[in-house]
Amino acid sequence: MKTNLITRAGWHKLDEELKHLWKVERPAVTQSVSEAAALGDRSENAEIRK
Repeated sequence: MKTNLITRAGWHKLDEELKHLWKVERPAVTQSVSEAAALGDRSENAEIRK
């Protein structure tokens, strides 16, 4: 069986991406969904901010 290894630099890159997704992207999406819900629109047609 072959073991996949990751370099320290590769791990740091993935860790930074994870932190960005949790601290920046996720709150922005949550805010957008909350605003749409407040307007009564939770459909796929709700305005999406990027």
